[in-house]
Amino acid sequence: MRFLGLDINIRRSQKKEPVESFVNVQRFGGGSSRKPAMTLAAVYRCVNVISESVAQLPLDTFKKDNEGYKSPYVRHPAYDLLREFPNPDMTRFTFLKTLVSSVLLNGNGYAYVDRDEYGNALSLQYIPSGLVSVVYITVDGIPRMRYQVTGFKSLVEPSDMIHVLNFSYDGITGVSTLTHARNTLGISSSAEDYAKQFFSEGGGVMGILSFDTKLRDGQKDEIKKAWSDMVSNGGIGVLEANSHYQSVSINPSDAQMLETRQFNVIDICRFFGVSPVKAFDLSKSSYSTVEATQLAFLTDTLAPLLENIELEMKRKVFRPSERSYVEVKFDTSNLLRADKAAQATFMKTMYEMGGMTPNEARRMMDMPKVKNGDQPLVNNAMVPLEFVANKKFDAGKEQS
Repeated sequence: MRFLGLDINIRRSQKKEPVESFVNVQRFGGGSSRKPAMTLAAVYRCVNVISESVAQLPLDTFKKDNEGYKSPYVRHPAYDLLREFPNPDMTRFTFLKTLVSSVLLNGNGYAYVDRDEYGNALSLQYIPSGLVSVVYITVDGIPRMRYQVTGFKSLVEPSDMIHVLNFSYDGITGVSTLTHARNTLGISSSAEDYAKQFFSEGGGVMGILSFDTKLRDGQKDEIKKAWSDMVSNGGIGVLEANSHYQSVSINPSDAQMLETRQFNVIDICRFFGVSPVKAFDLSKSSYSTVEATQLAFLTDTLAPLLENIELEMKRKVFRPSERSYVEVKFDTSNLLRADKAAQATFMKTMYEMGGMTPNEARRMMDMPKVKNGDQPLVNNAMVPLEFVANKKFDAGKEQS
């Protein structure tokens, strides 16, 4: 069948599941507050920085051996599917950015797993959350969850639907971050409307012209117009000998409006788990602060989301018989490349302890391999503990 202009195969459930057997139907769409919220700079920035940070990370497939060591599973059909091209119309970057944006704004991110006749994943088709309903059917007297997708002729089994949840109260459907931030977003939107009106009207009364003599009828309007024409475009004002100009500072209510806008930025960032520094609020930042913020962003904000996606991909893309030896992991090294000092320290430590070969270190830096660079090297002052113990034992025997 064709869906959103694409030819995809729908794997039917093993047992016939008529629509009449639904015992519960819940629809979770985009919501009317999504687009207005994205016009707020803080919301747009938070959604963008989280979704793009995830999208830029390579999603690698590994194969574990009997001892637990992992190596890239390049030969698996899903390797390129997850790392580069999930479907014919999207790159990995576009797919993950769209999926994560949907998770943050709608509470749920969906992608249909299109498979061949042997159960191997052929493509991952992103589906807008507004087209998906979580439904329950009764199978042998037991409620079973299925997905109903607008445009699909049959229900979709959970094993064929990638479903990444945001915060959830029941573990079945996620809740949009915008839902919990509704009050803050309302205040922020009102503050933005007030600011727009404030500045469109010239920012309030900027100053007062006073004269030593009484002005005749209509003269006030003439002077006001003439003064406005002089200074409106950055011109220079000229005063008569009997006139005085006094500037007017911003009043307390307008100053509070500006403080409210600043607080709302911070509050919105709290809801998304993003530091204000990542939202370009650099009022209290330094170079060290930016580096610490990047690390905190990775560990506190991205890490849970990344693991959520990794486990969902492993559970849905691969067959049950493969899950015991297949791992799906994001390569987060790209996010830490800016911290050259920390990266150099890590490589030096791994290099000296024999945990990384020179060519492995060069590969992390996108540098070409060198001759004889595939052998682990160790510091000649470091030897196995067992060797030291045996050497002392042998020395003791010689002395005796």
